[in-house]
Amino acid sequence: MWRRGIGIACAAAAVMSLTSCVPQGKAVGDTQESEPEIAHEGVQRQDIVVGVIGSVDTGLDSDVLNAFNKAGLKAPYVSTSMVDDPDAAAQRGVRFMVTRKASVIMIDGIAVNEKNAEDWDAALQSARKAGVPVILLDPVAPPDDDTLFAVTFTLTGKGDGVTALDDAVVTIVDDKPHPRTMNVTDNLS
Repeated sequence: MWRRGIGIACAAAAVMSLTSCVPQGKAVGDTQESEPEIAHEGVQRQDIVVGVIGSVDTGLDSDVLNAFNKAGLKAPYVSTSMVDDPDAAAQRGVRFMVTRKASVIMIDGIAVNEKNAEDWDAALQSARKAGVPVILLDPVAPPDDDTLFAVTFTLTGKGDGVTALDDAVVTIVDDKPHPRTMNVTDNLS
């Protein structure tokens, strides 16, 4: 009888350990401080899907999408430029990318404020619970809870300490060590 009880307890513990891929106290995609002892290949570039949530700056969105296209990364796009409520459209876009099983979600120009903070937290929490890392590109005002995003990208020109946008995204998808803020360039040539 007691063996059966121990067996049930062990089975329950095993199942509970598999119910979430949310790291404690860190963002999804920001869980590696050092290279693992056992190397892994990561996700193949051609299999990466970057869910791009646009901003009102369609020129910047276009540059980013062109950079991903040149790099051979799939980048489905949700535009927020011609809608009445860009924040609501972006939040729906995050949820859509989660259901589409994007490898990573990139949000351009996020502006969290008192009025929309709760809705943004809920949308970003859906990505976190699904184990999808979130990248904030040139955020206006990021969320207060830094466990909701893996990294902030600042789009800049070439120079020291600047990483190609596609390489930076691959680093996040493969959960390689990276700084919390990265300077990236869309100029891949």
